[in-house]
Amino acid sequence: MFRPFVSLLVAGLATVAGLGLSWVGAAAHAALVARSEPDPGGLALGLGGALLLAAAAFSLAIHWVGALVVGAIHGLLGLLALVVPFGNAFAGGIFSPVFQITRMLSKLDPAVGDGATIFYFSGTALVVGTFLAGAALGIRSRHLAGPSSAKAVAVSSSLSAVALLGASALLLVAGGAFVQQIVVLLRHDSISASIVVVAGALAGLAGLLLRWSSFGVILPATIVFVAGVALFVAVFPLPPWFPGRLPATYGLVMVAGATFLAAAIAGAVRWRWDVPDDSDAL
Repeated sequence: MFRPFVSLLVAGLATVAGLGLSWVGAAAHAALVARSEPDPGGLALGLGGALLLAAAAFSLAIHWVGALVVGAIHGLLGLLALVVPFGNAFAGGIFSPVFQITRMLSKLDPAVGDGATIFYFSGTALVVGTFLAGAALGIRSRHLAGPSSAKAVAVSSSLSAVALLGASALLLVAGGAFVQQIVVLLRHDSISASIVVVAGALAGLAGLLLRWSSFGVILPATIVFVAGVALFVAVFPLPPWFPGRLPATYGLVMVAGATFLAAAIAGAVRWRWDVPDDSDAL
């Protein structure tokens, strides 16, 4: 029981601290990017938050429980943000728990509230959460089943790479379009929300495919992370017609890429010999 507890503790603490830093840093950075001014402090906080979230994903190297719990929470809140149209519950609207959570956070700190709103309503929480949950289940299954054949590794690596890149592209485009509708027009766009749900399913599939190999995820995850960093540190505003400018400016592509990469590396370093024969210890 020691390793599951440690993994849960590491994943939980790193997630809370990482989200807080990334939300505050991203909000500060985004405010100055609109005026084409660099914000070293915001960039440092955003990058630090992404690294802490990567540490939460890397807890898979200790045990799968921590990533599964954190991923399930991310995924549930992210799904609710997308599928529940918010409104005034007292005027015939639907009560959205995620929207209420972000409003409460805004009262505590506007920067935290803004960052949380973009994180949940862009679909980043859903994509990250489903990937973490899928990765936890996939890596646990791999250790129980033993080594995979070369053919299974090749096929799963190809499928996971395609699924991960597809999920990231849909997150950037459809997620950006959805959160823009929410933030600017306070309108729920069911079409873009449905596409982001597909992105979450693809991310979950990529995580599950770690059952056969982690190496197919490492390269596309690195591409997503590097692209996310480049989009985040850019000191000029993205063109108005680009639907993904909010996830890009708030560093959410970077956060997703860091999570993907850390989870894949964690799955690769926890070798079969590190796993006890007693399956309950997994």
